[in-house]
Amino acid sequence: MTPLNRMLALLGFLIFSAGLTVSAQTTNLQKSVSLDSLFSKARSFAYNNRKWEARVICRQILSVDSTYWDAAVLMGRTYAWDSKYDSARIVLSRIVERRAGYYDAVDALVDVELMNDHYLGAIKFADIGLAYHPNDGVFLFKKAKALDYSGKSHEASILLTQLLVTEPSNKGASDLLLKIRNDKLVNKVTVNYWIYTFNDVDPWNFGSVAIGRKTKTFGTVTFRYNYARRFANDGHQIEIDAYPAITKGIYMYLNTGISNKKNFPYSRFSMEPYFKLPASFEFSVGFRYMNFDDNRIAAFDSNKVMIYTGTIGKYYGNYWFSLRPYLTPGKDEWSKSVNLTVRRYFADSDSYLSLIVGTGFSPDEQQYAFNPGYYLKSNKIALEYQQKFASRIFLNCGVGFAREEIRVGTKRNRFSIDLGVSYLF
Repeated sequence: MTPLNRMLALLGFLIFSAGLTVSAQTTNLQKSVSLDSLFSKARSFAYNNRKWEARVICRQILSVDSTYWDAAVLMGRTYAWDSKYDSARIVLSRIVERRAGYYDAVDALVDVELMNDHYLGAIKFADIGLAYHPNDGVFLFKKAKALDYSGKSHEASILLTQLLVTEPSNKGASDLLLKIRNDKLVNKVTVNYWIYTFNDVDPWNFGSVAIGRKTKTFGTVTFRYNYARRFANDGHQIEIDAYPAITKGIYMYLNTGISNKKNFPYSRFSMEPYFKLPASFEFSVGFRYMNFDDNRIAAFDSNKVMIYTGTIGKYYGNYWFSLRPYLTPGKDEWSKSVNLTVRRYFADSDSYLSLIVGTGFSPDEQQYAFNPGYYLKSNKIALEYQQKFASRIFLNCGVGFAREEIRVGTKRNRFSIDLGVSYLF
């Protein structure tokens, strides 16, 4: 072969090799663009409540490229959002096994444990994250949350203080630290005043003073003095409330009281267990017992009133919806009433605006407790607002209107205003 032919052959080989390289790079680029577009679609599905479809696409991506970690992490998170925590752990743990300390996977594992109330697991994975990413603010904050939820608030406070030194504008950390400090304020004193005005009788006045304390055994226990002035009579009542925890997801409302029988039943007792359900639902069922015979601490004849009640509640974002019926047995028929509450929370759970609409009468309601058979029909609407100030003070106010039928063919309007203040210490 002549020198010229050798040069031509070498040039051809170089051109052919370059073509193969460009072709391979083009194919890889097209493959990358195709997987990225699929992942973008999967994210869109995942964040628009189409999690199953998102997982299908993630599996398709991983079948082409098993190291496409973002798709694997997204798939794990969608399992957690569907409360399939074991599946989420399997997917995310495989990532960490193949790529130790991978930030997004470890972060997702911390979230899975927090969502499933496995706080020791959340602390373990947060520590793994901190081993690979020292002093990372996200892992420090989530570890502090897990410590607080598991009852180690002192350790959580130390961690949050450390975090705020390096990240003083971290609102999540400052809010959690404030919450932990407020949780140590276990006592609360509350003063309330209500006035009801009518178009046919003098106004009714109500007041209460209460002091409550958080306890480990009985939850929050509250001692309350109630006063009522109507029809030229002064009523006085003493009550005790408690909210003991029965087991995880179940707690009890207990109430008992006694009065001078003016404007209040002579004695009363209430019991209502609450059950936390999946998807942020809550359910309760219970009763209210009232005795109007001041010669006996308890009566089981015509001097007593038994009310059956309960609630079905749902948290949705910053809103809480609650429906509460009251059923009161009577001689001829049962008296029925129902209240619907819609509450909008603001900066925290202590600041909110509530709308209450209802129909019917219930002797459990303060304004009707003195004479359960006095009313026939009622429709009402009310607004209540509470605002927290300086982390210790709560101010609340409310207005309401009701159209009441007190006798057949006789109706009247009732307007109400209430004010209250609470202080934590």
